[in-house]
Amino acid sequence: MRLTFITIVVPAHNEENYIEECLNSLQTQDYPKEKYEIIVVNNNSKDRTRQIAEEFKVNIIDHKEGPVGAVRNAGAERARGDYLAFIDADCIAPKNWVTQGVKSLSSDDSVYGGGCDLRLDPHWIERAWLLENKEPPRELLGCCIFIKKSDFLTVGGFDETISSGEDTKLSVTLRALGYTIKMKKALNVIHLGNPLTIKQFISRQIWHSENYIQNWVDTKKDVTFYLTVFFIISLTSLTASMLIENSNMSLIYLILTLSIPTILTIKRLSRSKNRKHNLENIFKIYLLDFIYLVGRSVGLIKSTLKYLK
Repeated sequence: MRLTFITIVVPAHNEENYIEECLNSLQTQDYPKEKYEIIVVNNNSKDRTRQIAEEFKVNIIDHKEGPVGAVRNAGAERARGDYLAFIDADCIAPKNWVTQGVKSLSSDDSVYGGGCDLRLDPHWIERAWLLENKEPPRELLGCCIFIKKSDFLTVGGFDETISSGEDTKLSVTLRALGYTIKMKKALNVIHLGNPLTIKQFISRQIWHSENYIQNWVDTKKDVTFYLTVFFIISLTSLTASMLIENSNMSLIYLILTLSIPTILTIKRLSRSKNRKHNLENIFKIYLLDFIYLVGRSVGLIKSTLKYLK
């Protein structure tokens, strides 16, 4: 394998709880130290993120404005490597992560990505949401991307006009321009920053969906978007029928409202590894799917209001 110089870009916004573990994992890679650099892009952090990063041998860039796509792009612009690797500051990379990424990029002209593994002792929300899926993600995740710098610049990098979904948008752009994307389990990282409370979980879903209308080209292909629309219509109809005290219609809309999250639950269970264990926790899994649609509904409403302004 040719030892190509690679730049690792780490966007960081208020990540004092996790960035030390992230940078420790990156500085103890089995790839030659002289063959890679780490760039931390501090995105207007108000906590000790920058101070912690300064304790490591990394390059630090302050980028105060813009969504995470712009933050990642700022790091890529300063990169000295022929290859780029993107990882989030709340993730831990396995010891051979860089080696595996460079080996993959050196083998062909594809773009490579990985998924997220659970920590050793996950919270019930993490376990019920991620389910240790047996299938890799279909689209690139911003927390784990390996791409040649020349290809990244050719496609224009990450979309800086949207606050989330920039990784999926990059996947769509790459494929439209003829690039092949390959997902490898060997590139998986451990994600420490998963929501650990219901409030955090809802906030994450609102954030992920507040650009539904603005990112319409991709949204119209997303089945979850239509489930969210049906959920909003059903929940609104349920509320209206209860207000006018129509018990028959209320019962119908209640059943319909509760049925929509079931579609997500069945889909996620079909993709999971330990189905027997997951079936034992079916209520928790269903509860998160219901809350997921609530958060996505709020995000869609925010996106619509933003569009109408």
